Amino acid sequence: MELKNRINRSALLLLCSLSCGAALAAEPSNLFIIHTTNKTPEALTDALKSYAEAKKWQFLGANKVKNGEVTLVKVCIPEVGKLVWPQGPQMSALLPCGNLGIYKKAGKTEVSMLNARYLHTLVPTPEMEKVSSLAEPMLEDMLNTALK
Repeated sequence: MELKNRINRSALLLLCSLSCGAALAAEPSNLFIIHTTNKTPEALTDALKSYAEAKKWQFLGANKVKNGEVTLVKVCIPEVGKLVWPQGPQMSALLPCGNLGIYKKAGKTEVSMLNARYLHTLVPTPEMEKVSSLAEPMLEDMLNTALK
């Protein structure tokens, strides 16, 4: 009887953890900032590049993927990098802090940007909170300016 109770409890715990994980995975995330624009994907990419270069940020590139349907844009902000690098070279996997996808949806250009809060979400330390707080308004300004 004791073994049966343990098995039942284990099964219940497993079921709860799986269903809770599925619920969390299905929840819409506030870590994605999504906007629609009348600009072409190329014009939006050019605007992002111009903004980054004017700010003396590193525009790491725009690469077409998914048979040219999506353009991945990567931007690095040196001031943000200076706060990330002292935390160790393993943190390089979190960079660059500017990650955007540009694509067509329902005849309009849509852009999805990873909110800089992801840095603190993945590494919940006071140092990464500072990084996120610095990067978030800078990236939002870049996106809002490029969308105009």
